[in-house]
Amino acid sequence: MYTKKPTGTSEGVYRKLKEQILHLELPPGSAISEIDTAAKYEISRTPVRDAFKKLESEGLLEIKPHVGTFISLIDLNMISDILYMRFVLEQAILKDLSLSYDPSQEFKIQVLLQQQWDLIHSDIPVEELSRAFIVSDNEFHQMLYSLVGKKNVMSLFYSVNSQYERFRTFLNLGGKEELLKLYEDHENIWKCISSKDLDTLANALSHHIYDGFNSSADIINLHPEYFRPLT
Repeated sequence: MYTKKPTGTSEGVYRKLKEQILHLELPPGSAISEIDTAAKYEISRTPVRDAFKKLESEGLLEIKPHVGTFISLIDLNMISDILYMRFVLEQAILKDLSLSYDPSQEFKIQVLLQQQWDLIHSDIPVEELSRAFIVSDNEFHQMLYSLVGKKNVMSLFYSVNSQYERFRTFLNLGGKEELLKLYEDHENIWKCISSKDLDTLANALSHHIYDGFNSSADIINLHPEYFRPLT
């Protein structure tokens, strides 16, 4: 895994638990306890309790008094709203990037795309590959925001993006086919940006953001226990 080793602090435990939750190593609906977590990291319960509260505030833990603490279920209603926010925001960002396109930006993007290609064609086990590709996918989009001077906007969006991150992991655990499609989407999006083809760019971005979600019913039905009911 591409992670930092946790430290015996509230922040260290928080980072590690969040990573495990986002990567579905701690599945939605599963129980988690302060006592067991404190024993695992050989620390007192106080920093663990603080980490739990932070994860609860982000919607990743559900603390039920007198019952227990559980990894929250994935909220499809919230994901639908997040996808809408992302499409509106990213469409504006990528339009600005296209209008200000500079050929000197090409090298950075091509390096990231090559890394994604190499990752997909590596011998990494499929679950580890999927999780590593999501990291690379985020790096690609962060680079697009950074090139147009909106890196802080991306950071703000990711602060409310945890539910979607888990859902992406869930969709991508099936194999390389979906990852290859995401890679091809990235290539197409960058081609539209560099050629200033704004009409095709909007369509390419829409497919990139919505296709996985709109075709996910069969996959969701394999693990309905992971999800809150749609309303």
